[in-house]
Amino acid sequence: MVVKYNLFGIKKIMTDKIDIPYDIYESPNEVVIVMPLWWVKKESLELKIQDYRLVIHWLREKITLRDDFIPLKEDCYWWEINLLIDLPPQSYFDRIHSKLTSDSILQVVVPKAIVPDQIDLEIEYNG
Repeated sequence: MVVKYNLFGIKKIMTDKIDIPYDIYESPNEVVIVMPLWWVKKESLELKIQDYRLVIHWLREKITLRDDFIPLKEDCYWWEINLLIDLPPQSYFDRIHSKLTSDSILQVVVPKAIVPDQIDLEIEYNG
């Protein structure tokens, strides 16, 4: 939990649960996660799998202003963030790939195993 005070002395409590916007799209073959990551320190961005969930870790860089500025409102999450996203159980975890575009959009592609409707059965006969 992070506690901050604004110019007027109003206490603002930030909990560990932050609502970070992202989109998830699904097709029969894959899941795609799209997330804007503006002001992210690119060297801090890490992705890993933990307990069948995608963990995205990053640090947001705070812009530097003159010393005489006092924040009136700060909602841009200027600290380290760990975001956990549940992935489908049929994911190919070793085939996940991601990229951070030039306009700071993170794209994560999670291939899925295709579950057949039917399994062919071969029957052997003696004789």
